[in-house]
Amino acid sequence: MTDGSALSADVDLDVFHDLVLGLRLERPEPGSDLPDRYESAGHISVSLEAPFGPTGPMLLRFGDILSLLFGWSTVQSGMRVSDPDHLLFDYTRVMMGFRLFRAAPKQIEMIGLGGGSLAKACYRSLPDCDITVIEIDPEVIALRQQFHIPPDDHRFRVICADGADYLAASAGKPDILFIDGFDSEGLPSTLSQQAFYDNCRARLGPDGLLVANLCDNSMAFATLVRRIAASFDGRAIAIPAERRGNRVVFASSEASFPPSVEIIDGAA
Repeated sequence: MTDGSALSADVDLDVFHDLVLGLRLERPEPGSDLPDRYESAGHISVSLEAPFGPTGPMLLRFGDILSLLFGWSTVQSGMRVSDPDHLLFDYTRVMMGFRLFRAAPKQIEMIGLGGGSLAKACYRSLPDCDITVIEIDPEVIALRQQFHIPPDDHRFRVICADGADYLAASAGKPDILFIDGFDSEGLPSTLSQQAFYDNCRARLGPDGLLVANLCDNSMAFATLVRRIAASFDGRAIAIPAERRGNRVVFASSEASFPPSVEIIDGAA
């Protein structure tokens, strides 16, 4: 999820933000359209696609951008229709920076599917990696074709389950564990408690890496980083996204983590 994140340079960000973050429309009925006055924004066509009832996801088409929304206050995910594998939001590019620390993971688990940006990026760039995505909302999973998320196969699968319950109840030792699960209210409490981060550490093992996307809210962010650091013996670093709407926390219980700046610069 992103609060006012960057889109590509050829999209008018002010118009996009005014439309998505400033409308505050009543939630449309399934199958309805935006009011006539919002059907275009200058030369950019705008349409509302596939709303699912009173609380489910909505798809907003803004020119070449397809966005996943639960309401009008945040953008859950976004995709360039003409280039579905492009990482549109800067926080996703920061999260993919995990390869500076773990260049060739064999197993990845993700909590939160959204529009599948991270899942697609890992699937395309790591052909020898097994990837499991946990998504709690079946209506989000139902949109996977619209976002060009690959079908399940021998090394990729999407499981409909509660992410916290899945970590606590199922076996697994991934190399990388992504946490990017948001709902209409933000980061769910089940994905932000100390016990949850303790379970993340236990699941990852001594060499695993946690990659958590957090909104850059000064009060909530500080608390969450303290919890993550406590679970990983203080071995956690936070990297702001370019526009600072999000910060990404990397954490590992490995004794050498985090590496020095010189090592990171050399790997880059």
